[in-house]
Amino acid sequence: MRQIDRCPPSKCHPTGTPAHALGPWVEQTGRTACCQRRLPQPVFRCLLRCYPTIAALAMNEAARAKQDLIHGPGFHVLENLIEPTLAAQVRAFVLDHLDEGQELQPGDINLTDILERDAMFESLITQPRLLAVAHEMLGTDAKLAALTAKTLMPGCGQGRLHVDYPYWAMDPGMPIEPALMLQVIWMMEPFSDANGGTWVAPGSQRYEEHVDLERFRTEAVQISGGAGDAFLSHGLLWHQTAINHSTEPRVALLINFSQLAIRPMREMGPFSDDFIERASPELQRLLPLDYGHDLRARLQKNF
Repeated sequence: MRQIDRCPPSKCHPTGTPAHALGPWVEQTGRTACCQRRLPQPVFRCLLRCYPTIAALAMNEAARAKQDLIHGPGFHVLENLIEPTLAAQVRAFVLDHLDEGQELQPGDINLTDILERDAMFESLITQPRLLAVAHEMLGTDAKLAALTAKTLMPGCGQGRLHVDYPYWAMDPGMPIEPALMLQVIWMMEPFSDANGGTWVAPGSQRYEEHVDLERFRTEAVQISGGAGDAFLSHGLLWHQTAINHSTEPRVALLINFSQLAIRPMREMGPFSDDFIERASPELQRLLPLDYGHDLRARLQKNF
């Protein structure tokens, strides 16, 4: 495995074990992790807490998130980003509209064009803690590139290993900084190994090579968290949709924020005039409504 950092001394790792993706946490706990087993919850939390350098501990939340996303495991969890009651409302809305979604593969249903459907989606997209990280990573003129409600039905098939757009459309070797894309997997219910918590390979955003399934199987961990938690990842992080082994649908919101200069993979909208007029200033700045104006503003700022 590739060395990617050194974990600072802590209760979990008193000697400051080198972080070879997964090795230290496996060695300390005597547990293993592969494509067949989820990283135990205490170890997953330890990974989140111990990966950054000591200097990062004094940073604010957005700066700590950027540190994790670029120089750490390639992901960061914003815990309790919304209350579980609101998460339950979003989940209920999505399940009520499943018949309008697209089934990309058996049991994997994606509902798009939801931003204009209910005011709660605007409040989610413009959540201050979330926007703070997006702006820290991508600049204050970052754009909303995609918004999808993903439902994994019981017994759904496992997804393909991949990185996110625009990186899969580019040759390997793209620099991780400045980041071009930030993905958010917002848990609308608790994620676990049973209901299909996403598989990720910590540190893989720095591998500068095509995704490798065999390597992924030796390094992957399965994310977990509570209803309302948001899992943020660098666009280069290797990840894979998991199988939902439970008896209930598993719902998450997928959000992609991009650098201004990156053309969205799918065009957002079109949006009605009424929606644009009543949208908050924060949302209007996020939507790709006038790229020419925004690019000229960036040009004037930089030159």
